[in-house]
Amino acid sequence: MVIQSSPLINIGKPRVVTAISVYLDIWHRDIHSFLSVKLNNGDERQRTHDLFTGVCIPDLFMEKAEAREEWYIFDPHTIRKVMGFSLEDYYDEEEGKGSFRTKYAECVHAAEQGKFGEKGLLWDVVPAIEIFKGIMKSQLETGTPYMFYRDTVNRANPNKHAGIIYGSNLCSEIAQNTSVTKVTEERLEDGKIVVTKEPGDFVTCNLSSINLARSVTENVLERLIKIQIRMLDNVIDLNDLPVLQAKVTNEKYRAVGGGTFGWHHLLALKKINWESEEAIQYCDELYEKIAYLSIQASMELAKEKGAYPLFKGSDWETGAYFKKRGYESEKWKELQMSLKKNGIRNGYLMAVAPNSSTSIIAGSTASIDPIFRKAYSEEKKNYKIPVTAPDLNAETNWYYKSTYHIDQKWSILQNAKRQRHIDQSISFNLYVRNDIKAKELLDLHMMAWKNKLKTTYYVRSTSSEIIEECESCHS
Repeated sequence: MVIQSSPLINIGKPRVVTAISVYLDIWHRDIHSFLSVKLNNGDERQRTHDLFTGVCIPDLFMEKAEAREEWYIFDPHTIRKVMGFSLEDYYDEEEGKGSFRTKYAECVHAAEQGKFGEKGLLWDVVPAIEIFKGIMKSQLETGTPYMFYRDTVNRANPNKHAGIIYGSNLCSEIAQNTSVTKVTEERLEDGKIVVTKEPGDFVTCNLSSINLARSVTENVLERLIKIQIRMLDNVIDLNDLPVLQAKVTNEKYRAVGGGTFGWHHLLALKKINWESEEAIQYCDELYEKIAYLSIQASMELAKEKGAYPLFKGSDWETGAYFKKRGYESEKWKELQMSLKKNGIRNGYLMAVAPNSSTSIIAGSTASIDPIFRKAYSEEKKNYKIPVTAPDLNAETNWYYKSTYHIDQKWSILQNAKRQRHIDQSISFNLYVRNDIKAKELLDLHMMAWKNKLKTTYYVRSTSSEIIEECESCHS
């Protein structure tokens, strides 16, 4: 469960939203039933329609699925009992090799030697592509599960010295260390049971997003991001969290999530087609600038208030964060040296949330998504909100291509550039037509993984009524 505190404005007390998302490892023995929990058919007692589901996927599984090879699934309790370790505690530290595939191979060998018991009970062998078919079937019917590429996430984790990232949140943009809270002692004292716990890492989401269309066109990014990071850092101290583990974790990492919305709005104002190399290049340049300004702002806060407690030994401190992302210009090298000297205030800094409601209020487009239509109604439980593409006129009209008419490969390539500069993750939706072939959807997932996306959010498909002629496709 993730406690998500998202400040809409920097006045007053932030609103706290609570929801539940569950992520399951793709090698887990219950993966087949897990992929069915949100489907509309089957035993109603096993349906969980209000649960947000995600799957944690290592590189090895994607390789097996692509090669149409077999995949072993295990009971995690049996692994711990027989092997003495938990498979979920490992990931591949380098592409193509690492501790996960080593431990996975040990489990495979033990299973084949009969150490886990009879095949089909506590372990089994299935075609990897069959599991992937189950994922895609659920996605086309329910939009979920979300995809969490575990090796990619953890290799990029700036705080891997302090833990591991096991899953994400209900919007799939948070990537922070988590760990179990352990009961260390229970004793009777004056007729009462006193429980002592060792707190684990319990993630909190302190989120805020800037309007790209306004801040870029009005040339205020430098000033605005400084305010945004300071505001988010203040939220950590001002929030009164009801879960004590969350309070401890908040203070250890001082994690925030600076995000953006209005990307399609900005492209339209700049007269850049979504499906173009120009859009990909501009995305790379803009988010590198946002990353630089965010890191610089947090470093300046560290000068004033001190670095987060776990800074020493982190990728921020060693410089590995900058090396992994290819930040080699003189400007970046100077910032890296300043950060090594002064520290950084926030152990996690950037995350791009969905922002669908916020963007409507702000008169812009949601997050990094293309528009749904040039004009439509946003339907909620008790009301409808008419929505028109922002600044829609004769000049911008042709740059507002509906999301279901956009080749999703262009969106993936854009987001690959963006993800390089975001230390956490991005709520990235895939939009597909209801007549998409399974091979086409599989290719999109493979492309997302190969381009090092950390997560994907919903797979949103059309109803038959929504497939209409694309006005912006005409000259």
